[in-house]
Parts: sequence; structure tokens; C-alpha cells
Amino acid sequence: MATGQTILDLMEVFDRGLQLQSGESGVTMGLRAANAAQDYLESLLALQPNNFGSDVGTVTTAASTETTTFPTGLIRIDRLQYIDPDTSRPAWDLEWVGYTGDQYGPASAYPSVQFDASTTEKPARYWTNGSNIYWDPLPNATHTVRYYGFVAASDITASGTFAYPDVAISPVAEYAVKILRIGKDDDAQPLSAVGIELFTPCIELLGRFNRDRAPGYDYRYDHTI
Repeated sequence: MATGQTILDLMEVFDRGLQLQSGESGVTMGLRAANAAQDYLESLLALQPNNFGSDVGTVTTAASTETTTFPTGLIRIDRLQYIDPDTSRPAWDLEWVGYTGDQYGPASAYPSVQFDASTTEKPARYWTNGSNIYWDPLPNATHTVRYYGFVAASDITASGTFAYPDVAISPVAEYAVKILRIGKDDDAQPLSAVGIELFTPCIELLGRFNRDRAPGYDYRYDHTI
């Protein structure tokens, strides 16, 4: 398994002037740059539904409480499922809606996406702003909801295991070196374009192993008996 030192070693290959071995002067700055590169990779992955979405956890509702705190570290929700308390198995997928509360406008204009504040029941729909998850209907008790999504990795340390597959090591190291080369008065804007160029092949490869559900049937013809 690759470690943070693996990334630091490769950074030295890309820039022979760096001093990133244990005890050398550049290690702290090198790790900061490596973590900035990892953060940028994660920001791109977060925009790709189901790509590297292997993280699974649960949140719970509270009776007559509209919101639940968004899970720490989770930066993308791919799917929410209501867990049946009798079987501890998923019973249904929660439907995502685009707005919350009375921000929809008249109910007659948006009949399929209205949050019903007058009814308490098991959650069937949700909306989130990244800080809280809003439930609809208003929960009538404590319920467990399983989430599938993408959780940001812990910071890179020299001795710690790198959280991503080996295919991500080179672009993270190369992008970290480019971060270190940015001077005080340099325009940092080109870094975004460089980051996309470096990380796109990695992201596309990781996307081949997405955790999406099996595709449904595509009915193109009518069948009669």
C-alpha cells in the first residue's frame, strides 16, 4: 500500500530540488501541498455521482424534527434508503427533491415536490443543503436511514496509508509540485485547468468501478398477449 511518503518521493522525482525525506526541511510544506492536491481531486470526484462512492453509513431521524445534521466528512450523497427496523434491511429509496419547506411557491404549481408539514410519517423524500438533511414527511419517530456516497479522506501524512488507488498517486504528486511552484505574485487561476487535465484520466478510470445500481430495462416495443 502506498503511503504519504510514496507521494513525497514522487514529488522529488518531478522536482529534484525538493527535500522531502524524513527530517528534511521541505516535508511540512510538501505535505501541505499534497493535501491540497488530494482536496482538489476530491472536489472533482464529488461532482461525479457514484464515482468512488463506496462509503456507507447511517443517520437517524427524530420525532417531529424536520432535520438531521449532515454526516461529517460526507461530500456527496448518491443514495438514501429507509431501513426497516424489523429486518434491518433497506425498504425503499428516498426521493430527492430540489427545494425545501415553503420555498416551492403555491402547492398547485408544484404538487409532486411539496413538503407536507401537517403530516408525520416515515421519511420518503429529502433535501439537503450540506449542513442538514430535511425530511418529508415530518418523521413520526426515530428512524434509521442508510446513505451511500463519497466521504473525504483523512489528511495525508508521511507514514499514513494513502486513501486512493495507485492510479491517483502520480497526478496528486505532480499537482502538489505545481502548487509549490506558484510564487507570491503568480496567478493561481491556471492551476484549476492543470488540475482538471491531470486528474481527468484518473477520475475516468475510477468511474469504471462506480457503485451505481444495475441498469433498468429499456422498453422500446409494445408487447401483447
